[in-house]
Amino acid sequence: MSASAVAPRLPRRLRQARFGIAALAVAAVAVAVKSFVIGPLTGHFEGTFEDFAAYLGAARSMAGGGSAYAAFSSVPVTETGFVYPPFAALLVRPLALLGTRSAMVVWLWLTLACAVTGAIVVARTALPKSWPRVELAILGAVAFAPATYNYWHGQINPVIFLLLAISYWAYVRDRQVTAGILLGLAAGIKIAPVIFLIVLIRRRWWRGTAAMVSTGVVTLILGALAVGGGAAVTFVTKVLPGLNRATGWIYNQSLGGAISRVAHQSILAVQTTSWPVQVASIVAALLVVGLAGWAVRPGWRPSEERGAEFGLAITAMLLAGGVAWYAHFIHLIIPLFCVLGLVAARGWRAERSTALAAVGVLIGFGLVAPLAISDLSMSGIVAISRTPAWWPFLQLCSLPCASVVWLAVALARSLRRNAEPAGSPARDDARAVGTTA
Repeated sequence: MSASAVAPRLPRRLRQARFGIAALAVAAVAVAVKSFVIGPLTGHFEGTFEDFAAYLGAARSMAGGGSAYAAFSSVPVTETGFVYPPFAALLVRPLALLGTRSAMVVWLWLTLACAVTGAIVVARTALPKSWPRVELAILGAVAFAPATYNYWHGQINPVIFLLLAISYWAYVRDRQVTAGILLGLAAGIKIAPVIFLIVLIRRRWWRGTAAMVSTGVVTLILGALAVGGGAAVTFVTKVLPGLNRATGWIYNQSLGGAISRVAHQSILAVQTTSWPVQVASIVAALLVVGLAGWAVRPGWRPSEERGAEFGLAITAMLLAGGVAWYAHFIHLIIPLFCVLGLVAARGWRAERSTALAAVGVLIGFGLVAPLAISDLSMSGIVAISRTPAWWPFLQLCSLPCASVVWLAVALARSLRRNAEPAGSPARDDARAVGTTA
């Protein structure tokens, strides 16, 4: 049963705010067009686009017969150069056919289109037709700070977000092969989505699991053929270990990053990872992945609950990895819309704690993180590091991570709240009464 079929009509306060939401969406579109369309065309784009430079450098190195990882360096805590699997190198290879400015504009527009399209897919899947779905999706894609960070810096995350958004649609609609293929492609570009294998297995989607594994294997083969054996070995022996090391730099909002900041591990410079930090990070990652798996169950489940399963898996994907930079959290758009889907289906009172956790994420990534990350210069951070306020400041920088943990726990509790088995008449009757009240 879909959320749109069982949900109560649009809440009165949201009906009253609908005009304001539409006005905000129009204003956000106007700002986005000025910043990301007119600005690049007129030569007034203000983004640094340093992440895109690594993609273009890898493409041109490959075009010249070199390695995609020729410029890789593990000396900085954030690493430099191309850090993605070989399949991702294959995808960026066509950039070498364009001039620098043309490649930048094409990439910027591609990522913006992927983010907007993905957000609309998620909103239309999660929310009933009576809700302002497109308006909210546009606000998510062009006003949510982690999303816009990707446009200014030329990150590849919006491309992965689109794959995850469509796989979310497939997951909710019980299209397991489609979901598996898309998740396999996403994992081929960045390894983190591999945790969705646990979700597919817990749901007993054997065809979906096979589709994801098969697609992942194909990306490995294609990537290795594209970059060559030497570059593939470089990725496995040099790049991948660097991605899994403890990094406490404030941009890293994974659980491992938060633990590293508590231990003052690799903040401004790379340090040898201490075994307590390594063990604590692994345990934390296993706990959050286990939480996501614990909340999933096979058999019938309402679409809003299936969506919440996927949204919880997204939070686990972000928290469990060794590195989850600020820009990666564009993927939070999915669990945030999943929370709205639960509220639409069950009502505000039933999902108050989950909604409050979502508000905490919006504050953490819309206010705290931009102040500590986007608006604080490197010289300012170094200046703080020389004062007694340094360690407390580092812990405050983990508040966005803490907000995602809060959201993950709230989603898991919401999914496990109902005692009746899925598809039981008693549960269906209770849902019907709740949604018609």
